[in-house]
Amino acid sequence: MASLIFDYVVIGGGLAGLVLATRLSEDSETSVLVIEAGEDQSSDPRVNVPGMWPSLLRTESTWDFRTIPQQGLEDREIGFPVGRLLGGSSALNGLAFSATSKANIDAWEILGNPGWGWESFVESMKKSYTPASKGTEAEGPIQLSVPEADTEWHSVWMKTFDTLGFSTSCDPFDGEFSGALIVPDSIHPLTKQRSYAGNAYFEPARSRPNLTIWTKTEADKIVFDKSNGVVATGIQVVKDGETKIVEARKEVIVTAGTINSPRLLELSGIGDAKLLQSLGIDVVIDNPSVGENLQNHPLCTLSFQVRDEPGFDTIDKLARQDGNAIAAAMEAYANKKGPFSRSGSNLAAQLPTPGLETTEDVLKLRAQLQTEALSSHSEPPKSFTQFHESFVKSILASPKEATGCYIAIPGFAGSSGDGWMAPPPPGQENYFTVAVLLAHPLSRGSVHLTRSSRDSSALSIDPKYLTHPLDVEIMARHLQFAEKIATTEPLASHLKLDGKRSPSAPPAGSFADLNVAKDYLHKTAVGAHHFTGTCSMMPKELGGVVDAQLRVYGCQNLRVCDASIIPITPRTNPQATVYAVAEHAAQIIRTSS
Repeated sequence: MASLIFDYVVIGGGLAGLVLATRLSEDSETSVLVIEAGEDQSSDPRVNVPGMWPSLLRTESTWDFRTIPQQGLEDREIGFPVGRLLGGSSALNGLAFSATSKANIDAWEILGNPGWGWESFVESMKKSYTPASKGTEAEGPIQLSVPEADTEWHSVWMKTFDTLGFSTSCDPFDGEFSGALIVPDSIHPLTKQRSYAGNAYFEPARSRPNLTIWTKTEADKIVFDKSNGVVATGIQVVKDGETKIVEARKEVIVTAGTINSPRLLELSGIGDAKLLQSLGIDVVIDNPSVGENLQNHPLCTLSFQVRDEPGFDTIDKLARQDGNAIAAAMEAYANKKGPFSRSGSNLAAQLPTPGLETTEDVLKLRAQLQTEALSSHSEPPKSFTQFHESFVKSILASPKEATGCYIAIPGFAGSSGDGWMAPPPPGQENYFTVAVLLAHPLSRGSVHLTRSSRDSSALSIDPKYLTHPLDVEIMARHLQFAEKIATTEPLASHLKLDGKRSPSAPPAGSFADLNVAKDYLHKTAVGAHHFTGTCSMMPKELGGVVDAQLRVYGCQNLRVCDASIIPITPRTNPQATVYAVAEHAAQIIRTSS
């Protein structure tokens, strides 16, 4: 085996880990080791063919986690996948690539993270991607593309928002857009293969002699020297059935993701001292904020039967495993076309809260912040709670800021109730689905060990979905608007509005009663796979785990860099945001070493 001493030891070969390792190893004098629990599946068609990503779910390529029963979801437990392969979740996500808002990022800096405002964030993000068009000046490893409009759904979606009076010429990277848009995919425009941290960042650097990757290697715990403060000296791993200690000359960097990063910190003795002591773990750094501030976008879908017209194809036959449909899709992909060549979720919109026509409506929503919200969280500290609520209040007050994200899918898309994808309902009907995500949830939860083990079952994951009353109020209004979208021309003409709907959906028009919409949310909503926040970057007294340099409080050479450091979740899926975080972190680390 190669040397067991490296300058940097990166724990987690996912999106952030591979970006960091690639950038740090650009210095030929710097040695970098990346430890990844999963395998290198860079030649696996399920990774490379964009439309095949669902086939990776619930396989050896994922950590299959499950929440505890969720009170806001009628005590349902919600399962979700996390990438367990080289490239992490960037190798199996839904491929959408769009930036969060300027207001969101500026809030990170105002919270107490100097250097993390919108201007510097955008520069870091531009280092990560090459845009689908020449309108944005950026040139990075991730290749973006916008799929060809080979069905009529694209134009119908955009024309419907024209009818509704929203912008349909949004730039997904300008930080201030709202309206309808076609979201770029992280798909190479020429090869039509997924562009992700594995093939875009790591592959060109694979042959560097100073960059080492260990796959199928489990991290047990971080090793510390406490003789003069707390110094991370390395990591204990299990590789090929043998326990080894790998030393770090400079730094240990945890990039294991929103669930696994706090788990590793707790296994290593960093966390709430009372919890660690109860589990028999020696306390190295007492910080009760580790594993707290877990955030995620709740998601709800509404499917409508379509009229089955020429030019309005859906993915339902593929989802039903129809042999002819699969053969046709494979033949089309050989020519870099068809449903396998794209994500299938490019039709989108990001909209302000519907139904706030009067000042009284706005004040009614704000009152829920002033009366109910401040008493609904005891941890993290109230000062962060108040900051978070102040941020959401500012979003509500602005007609340009989105509180809901919509994704349209030509086909049935829904959950079986436990968070996993459900097949289309019985029959041969085809569908058009509108998914609604709450952009800025106030409900926050936690992830903590329940015993001293790296087994996935030794975790309590509690996102507390829809436990904040304002989340329910705002998301229900967006669900109402999803039905309005479906009944607006020209989309309405292509749907059977009196036909079949999502199996649990009430009859058409029922969502006019906001309480019916709320009930549907509690019964059917799940979580998107957008977890953030469990090692938050903010002042320690506010609930921070890392500082603005991503250093773990109490240890001078241990950092965390992944979605877990995000203190206020992005309003969209976090892929583009995490690439920007990793690029920004690489610059911080290189200039501080």
